[in-house]
Amino acid sequence: MMQGRGVPQGPLPNSAGGIFRGMMLLGRGRREGLNCFGATQDSVLTALAPRVALWLVGALLTLVQAPTGLSGTKILFSLCLVLTPIIVTHQLARLWGREALWPRYMTAALWCDWLVLFVMLIAVAVVAMVLPAGLNAVHSALILNGIVFAYNLWLTWFIARVGLALGVWRAILVVLAVAAAILVLGEAAAVLPPHYAPWQDFLALPSAHAPQ
Repeated sequence: MMQGRGVPQGPLPNSAGGIFRGMMLLGRGRREGLNCFGATQDSVLTALAPRVALWLVGALLTLVQAPTGLSGTKILFSLCLVLTPIIVTHQLARLWGREALWPRYMTAALWCDWLVLFVMLIAVAVVAMVLPAGLNAVHSALILNGIVFAYNLWLTWFIARVGLALGVWRAILVVLAVAAAILVLGEAAAVLPPHYAPWQDFLALPSAHAPQ
């Protein structure tokens, strides 16, 4: 008797198809999506590579356009935004005895970060449709910020809870710890010369996307 034949198989874990499937599942709150990602250090590095490449391109463009000390600070701060969640969550995983789970969790978290961009595009489209009803550009920017921020918080919390096998409150602590570390870095950048204020750039981004 032939068993297992004719049954469609899903994409292999950590393959391009598997990663996409995992992103779609986790992005909809389906915890089984975690199994679509690899659980090795190489998987983490592979997931990190696109972000590092994007950072390098942005750094080069920034230096070409304005080779100043402020530009250098912007580049350094953007690198901190990439690395801070990795460092903070690894330390928490080690503290809670979840270090063995961390590579798969981090791989999933890094890939799923790209979902936030898709949410932003969808939010921009929605804002563009409701704007003719009387919503001004300032309100649309606030709504866009709120949607993206709320989804990002939820996704970070959900993946931490599933990926590191945490309870509700420890998963919330992961979100707060990462946010606090980034806020501290932002305040340090503003206080120290050349006094770069990253949050002004952050708040200006949605306004650039919002319809005029």
